[in-house]
Amino acid sequence: MVTIQTVSDKSIHQPLGQQKYVAKMIEVQRGAVGTTDMGRKTAAFWRMENLSSTFLKNAKPGESLRDPYLPIEIRPISHCGMGIAAVEVASFQASRIVEVIESFSNPEYRLFAYEGSGAMLALYEPDMFHIGTRGFAFLGLLPLAALRRPDKEKFVQFFEPEIQRLIAHGYGRMLYFKSHSIASAIRAAQKTTSLQLHACIQGVAFAYSMVNNSDLGRVFRAGFNLKETAVGPAFRDGLIYALEFWEWMAPGFLPGFRPHTEFESELIQAASEEIARCRAEGPLAPFLVVHH
Repeated sequence: MVTIQTVSDKSIHQPLGQQKYVAKMIEVQRGAVGTTDMGRKTAAFWRMENLSSTFLKNAKPGESLRDPYLPIEIRPISHCGMGIAAVEVASFQASRIVEVIESFSNPEYRLFAYEGSGAMLALYEPDMFHIGTRGFAFLGLLPLAALRRPDKEKFVQFFEPEIQRLIAHGYGRMLYFKSHSIASAIRAAQKTTSLQLHACIQGVAFAYSMVNNSDLGRVFRAGFNLKETAVGPAFRDGLIYALEFWEWMAPGFLPGFRPHTEFESELIQAASEEIARCRAEGPLAPFLVVHH
């Protein structure tokens, strides 16, 4: 419900120039840093994602995400939002999506934008969920462009393997929103062809973490229960990356987190190590968990 309320908030779909966009993004991010409420931290992601989508769709010549005043904490989510809009601007034409992303993005964070292509690929799949979203759009409750979805396999195969991984992650992220449960989302991912399964399951777990931010104990228990299954490693990576994503955007989140089980401690430790590595090297790795 919070997701729908945030996405449907008309105030985040108003055109902004680059200066106002950067100022608004900083305002939202500072609010996320200044609260311990996980719901507010997570809603900040959705607000910034939508602000970034609107920014691209209304950008004037010369405006882009290469603005040096855009803090590094904001750059990953800003590119995720821009990537979703890139699909709309390019009308799902793969070569045109590349042109839009490569010309508008900060080179160090460009790959985050491709993850949104996968989310859009899942959103526009001709199923009951899409019919429902079209109904909400018709009533003016959700912004939804009228797009013709391409052949999934041809679309995915156009891109290099690393981008295919990100598309699969975005697809899995949207699968969770479209499913009635975590189990049904995983089953749907396992039935999906032409996508990297590990990344798709990781995307499911990432979305599961974000949506259930008020009860991370429940989220971690799901990861523990899946630990010995075939999807366990991928699901674990999704949980780790969700923790990284919160910490990158709102520094100080992880040090203040108190694990209650050994499994939770392992996740926190892995996320902390990844964050330290990325901060030492520069940018946050795009939905990638490195196993040492």
